[in-house]
Amino acid sequence: MKNAKVAVVFPIFNGARTMNKSLDCIANQDFADFRVIIVDNKSTDDTNRIALAYCQRDSRFELVENDEHLSAVDNFARCMEIGRDAADYFCLRSCDDLSNETFLSALTDALDRNPDKLLAGPSVSRVREGKSRPHNPDPIIFGYSEQLANGTVPRSLAFPAEWCYGLFRSEVGADLMIQRWTEYPHAWCVASYAVAEFVIRDLVVWSEEAEYIFIEGSGSFEKYGAKTFREKFRQRLNYTLGCFKVVRKLPQIDFKTKIRFFRRLWRDSRAKTRYDLEDHILKALKIR
Repeated sequence: MKNAKVAVVFPIFNGARTMNKSLDCIANQDFADFRVIIVDNKSTDDTNRIALAYCQRDSRFELVENDEHLSAVDNFARCMEIGRDAADYFCLRSCDDLSNETFLSALTDALDRNPDKLLAGPSVSRVREGKSRPHNPDPIIFGYSEQLANGTVPRSLAFPAEWCYGLFRSEVGADLMIQRWTEYPHAWCVASYAVAEFVIRDLVVWSEEAEYIFIEGSGSFEKYGAKTFREKFRQRLNYTLGCFKVVRKLPQIDFKTKIRFFRRLWRDSRAKTRYDLEDHILKALKIR
């Protein structure tokens, strides 16, 4: 039952060490019309106890417990479905990330003012070992589909993967995100893959006033990244082909532009996945 304009959904597994700060961050937003749903993915630490205590203190927070432990990818998809059904807009939030106090109000305002957009993306700060660095989109990505229709392939498709934590319009936007998220066969880079269609189809509005603070150091690349040349190549090709098929949903594009767009996506897949195939070969031959 939709009883708030915005739903913030926390997919949490063993987040006891950091979750209080992240929950506090949402509780202290300057935007009031929201509800928070904490989804406990069968944690084995104090996550459940902390979540219950927080819900007792703040009626805007509620706890949902998974019947069984899900993979990170599957759990995020489930949380998207929960968010879609809970409010007009929704966002996901990692249990160790933060945001500024205007995060929800700025993103909500951005979607309210742009009814043709399905995702409001924040500015992003990545923090590692206490040092923060901004990671924001290349302005050239805005108006991407129009540029393709005019025969121009923008020099860049650079956007933050953390836009998967932006604010989605539940109607249409949620289903598109879920479809993209669940069709990609790899855990590594699924966030960039899912958001790419929103960018290519000009369905994103960037709100510079909203800041998402991403805490690095979870070891995702080491855990999910490909190790062999064959797997790196396969993942890059799947990423490229999956993004290229978006042309079916765009205005008519001539054949030469499609070829150049495919090449752009292949180069972009190198940056997104961090898989440098040439470097892999040279290292295997002990040349580099």
